[in-house]
Amino acid sequence: MITKWMIRCKIEEFLFEKEVLSLAGLTGFENAVAFEADSTTPTKAACVAEHNGKIIGAAGAAESSVDSVWEMGVDVREEYRNAGLGTFLVDRLARELLARQIIPFYSASVTNIGSQMVAYRCGYSPMWVDTFGTVLDGSSVYEGLMNGF
Repeated sequence: MITKWMIRCKIEEFLFEKEVLSLAGLTGFENAVAFEADSTTPTKAACVAEHNGKIIGAAGAAESSVDSVWEMGVDVREEYRNAGLGTFLVDRLARELLARQIIPFYSASVTNIGSQMVAYRCGYSPMWVDTFGTVLDGSSVYEGLMNGF
């Protein structure tokens, strides 16, 4: 197991707007930095950690439907987890967003206890829960509602 005392990583400068495009092609960090097939991204800010020239963790933020309120997410490579790196990256990114007058919020799946712990360690509290369901027969639970539109 890797402990926080064993990791000597380089924290990159914060990447904002078009700078985030430099991470195109990065895989394994879909909760932090997402790219479309055409290499565009909704991610507007990122903080990245490297170890031996390899990205080992990233926290990213994307605009929400509310102006100046951005959703954050984080990913850390499995072999570097449980050493506080995710918490460190989210905290650093949140502070940078706040300094730029952007309100960060963090969302985690109800099944992702590790991600919930990162949020808790960064001072976030649960505010709402949303769910998502899929009907596999091609129908939709919303068909009745959508008929009027």
